[in-house]
Amino acid sequence: MPHAVFSSDLDPNGPTPLYLQVGHHISGLIGKDSRFMDRLPSEAELCQMYGVSRITVRQALSYLAERDVVVRQHGRGTFVGALHRPGRQQTIHSFFEILAGKGLSPEMTLLDYRMRQPPEEVAKALSLKDDALFIRRGYRSEQGPLGVTEVFYPGSLAKMVTPELAGRTTSTSILQDIFKFRISHADVSIGLSRASQDVAEWLKVDTGTALMRIKRVTTCVGQGACEYSRLLVTEGTADFRITAEGEMLSEGAL
Repeated sequence: MPHAVFSSDLDPNGPTPLYLQVGHHISGLIGKDSRFMDRLPSEAELCQMYGVSRITVRQALSYLAERDVVVRQHGRGTFVGALHRPGRQQTIHSFFEILAGKGLSPEMTLLDYRMRQPPEEVAKALSLKDDALFIRRGYRSEQGPLGVTEVFYPGSLAKMVTPELAGRTTSTSILQDIFKFRISHADVSIGLSRASQDVAEWLKVDTGTALMRIKRVTTCVGQGACEYSRLLVTEGTADFRITAEGEMLSEGAL
């Protein structure tokens, strides 16, 4: 029987309900921890792992199931939902293009532009040993903020992207029109993330608020993995799904 290995990651006295803390933590482990791959541990094992009651675990799993992160099958257990499984698409579209396709007139604002040490996951995806160019953009319409994109490029490409260019050109256009790269494919996955302070300020939500995260690693012909991007939107802003062929589609109103 597993020990309460994740109890230290929870704050019973914090402002976020305990079941949400457990749900967010489970979401972060899916696909990364060998115990949280295709099938999740049983409710009893999760209770032991987190040191919480079965009611808390059930609320956490219900929260994730409502968002298609997991699928609960009576008598069989809890499995990773289709949205959390990786998909592959042959063409890519910018968030700006998706919004425009919905009939909106989005505004794009450059929120951050700098060279920085990439997170371990980004460095591994892009095979980086040095700093990467990091670009964060915010999108809004007349109704308010719509989302945030965060993009990493290998540092070798940084000289080709000035702050002015990053502020008026989408990442898709930079890859195809500025770098002149031909897209081979992009691997896309959808999950949950917590809003950092900078992202929360733009989206006008509390820091730590649950966001839907759409991650994309784009591979270019002759270049290998050339872009790592994340789209962060508040729950209810947009519904996305990945088809059996790996194509990312948006559903419902944005």
